Amino acid sequence: MNGTRVFESLNAEWALVCAESEPGETVLGWLQEGGVLLGEYAAGGLGDVLAELERRDRAQGRAHSDRWLRVLLERAAGEGAGALLAARVVVQAMVPGAVRLTQRLRASRDFDEVGQVVAACLYQVVRRYPLRRKGGVAANLLLETLHLASRELKAEAAELNAVPWQPAPDSAVVAGHLVAADDPAAAAWQAVLGQQAVAAGLVKDDEAADDALVELLVWAVAVGRLDAERARAIVKESRAGAQASAERDGVSAVAWRQRRSRTVRQLRAVADEWVQAA
Repeated sequence: MNGTRVFESLNAEWALVCAESEPGETVLGWLQEGGVLLGEYAAGGLGDVLAELERRDRAQGRAHSDRWLRVLLERAAGEGAGALLAARVVVQAMVPGAVRLTQRLRASRDFDEVGQVVAACLYQVVRRYPLRRKGGVAANLLLETLHLASRELKAEAAELNAVPWQPAPDSAVVAGHLVAADDPAAAAWQAVLGQQAVAAGLVKDDEAADDALVELLVWAVAVGRLDAERARAIVKESRAGAQASAERDGVSAVAWRQRRSRTVRQLRAVADEWVQAA
């Protein structure tokens, strides 16, 4: 199938993990501690362990898959390398289902782009799966992934279709209206806006405050529509390199897109009120 690079990458990464003996021994130990006894089976690497589990799933049904998935999901909810390994095993087991979800969600989108969202959402669902939930674990994992990926894709589409905040280069915003850049009122407003933005902590003294986003946030803080802390966070998110900085701090690409989607939705509502008040 064309455009399946994300799943090909997952399989290639999985092959590297399986090439080492220690992960297989670790996972086999977890399963035995959790009461998932593989009997005489003790040979082979991690790929062999997963293949044996899937073979027994076909023979014994959902009850078997529920048992071993719960053992690994409990580990995946923790911290450290062990949690990452447990999550990776579950994700790999769900890859065929993730491919089907991608086909279902694709519509007119690029398959691989949708696959990246699905894979990231699957990993997120695995890491936070509520063990108290009853019913088929595998089905619930895929259903939650479907819901999360659907929301992500809809939010991304809405963000791409949103009207940009920046005014045209030869104009400025005054009280919500576009005016010529050489208008004295515009220049006066920019000076006031800069002072208000600095006072609110949105920009520093040496930073420009001549864009519509900062104006919108100054107004929102002034009327109590946003608190100053939230406004400062939005300014920080809008700066170049903000996503890369967040990812270095441990924020996943999916979590970043969710954050930006929430920000866009919030600002759209604030902007509607701003226009009405202008």
